[in-house]
Amino acid sequence: MTQETSFWGRLGKAERAALLEYTTRDVLPPGDRLIRQRGRSRSVMIILRGWAAVVSEPDPRPGDPSAPGANGRLLAFRGEGDIVGDMAGLLNKPRSASLRALDEVEVLELEDTQFKDFLWNHKEAWWTYTEILAERVDEQTANIHFQKHKTSMQIPEILVSLVEKVGRSNRDGIWLPYPRTQTELGSLIGISRESVSTTWSRLRDDGLVATRNGRMLVLDLEGLRKIYSTDS
Repeated sequence: MTQETSFWGRLGKAERAALLEYTTRDVLPPGDRLIRQRGRSRSVMIILRGWAAVVSEPDPRPGDPSAPGANGRLLAFRGEGDIVGDMAGLLNKPRSASLRALDEVEVLELEDTQFKDFLWNHKEAWWTYTEILAERVDEQTANIHFQKHKTSMQIPEILVSLVEKVGRSNRDGIWLPYPRTQTELGSLIGISRESVSTTWSRLRDDGLVATRNGRMLVLDLEGLRKIYSTDS
């Protein structure tokens, strides 16, 4: 069910129907990059199903093909009903961040010119969109607080957030469609694999996490939650 706090969830039936006339649907797998930072595409997307992470990636270093996306910085999560990719088109600038699918994601996609046309002809939708922009400012304040945490606190906190959004339970624990490895986890939150490995080893020794069959497993969700809640 569409979240009432999202852009799509706040639109009226008539506005949704009007917006659908501009869009096409697409489904993307876990780990796929829906939007590439510094890219010049102008498409706007509305997530209908699934979760994605907004990640700021470092500028590539000349002659180093491994540099792009090697270490990111998590800016936000986006899920059902959220609008993404809108700012590049409105500001006529390259993409300021990448968008990575955390599980299978279904989206509605339209060009930025079509989105502008929709907003121009539907004033209530425009006011809804301005509310979303204002709320993103508050979201970034919370993100700054997260970035100030020590690595030993960031990893448990991000794992809890990921489990709550995309976790899949089985007899072994709760596994994540993405990230699948410590390297991918580090790239998601801007931490080196070595730093992730140090914290992961401690969490594993405490019986909180494990790695099996190429997947990251959370064994004790409440135990992870206590780590960072106690610190904050």
